[in-house]
Amino acid sequence: MDLTKLGRTEQVLSGAGLLLFIFSFFPWFSASVDLEFGGSASGHANAWSDPSGFIDWFPVLLLLVYAVVLALPAIGVVLNGVLARPADRAFIGLVLCAFAVLLFAIQGLTYPSLPAGIEGSAGPSWAYFVCLVIVLAAGAQSYLGFIRQGGSFTQVGTAIQARTRAMQQQQNQQQAPYGQPPQGSYPPPTFGGQAPQDPQPPFGQQPPQPPQPPYPPSGS
Repeated sequence: MDLTKLGRTEQVLSGAGLLLFIFSFFPWFSASVDLEFGGSASGHANAWSDPSGFIDWFPVLLLLVYAVVLALPAIGVVLNGVLARPADRAFIGLVLCAFAVLLFAIQGLTYPSLPAGIEGSAGPSWAYFVCLVIVLAAGAQSYLGFIRQGGSFTQVGTAIQARTRAMQQQQNQQQAPYGQPPQGSYPPPTFGGQAPQDPQPPFGQQPPQPPQPPYPPSGS
């Protein structure tokens, strides 16, 4: 495995995905209850168990899969398609990191609290905050990599609009009645500058004849 084949953004995203997966098994949620006769009782849960749920482990799994994909060039696999350009890889990483931060924030704000009348504390634990910092750092590196590779959000918006128009045109072509050109289409061009042929006369009628020139007078 040759990690020098990976760019800095790919290295950071690959490492972040691996670290997120590792720290997802450490305490993400902790609850501590004060006992009546002194002391306390505590419990912990990781990202894969209650009260953590889908919005905790799903972004971790997404970033882990993306980390594996980005690390493939280190073993000689060439990335093609949407992952061929470094700017596109960085942009996808930025979107995934922003998505993970959003879900982590929602989970951190919606963790259950202790019932009324019970002394103690409950909320996100240390591994949750570590993973949040990892995702923020990976997102920042993805943004810097996207800008350094010449990417711009204006180009992204233009590309999305162009693809949307292409899909709409394709849908209009599929819905056009049989024998009629689709909406927004243009008549086929004439080749060589030739004008279109004259329409055929109705059935049973002769086409109009061009006027004959007068005959020259005889005996001259």
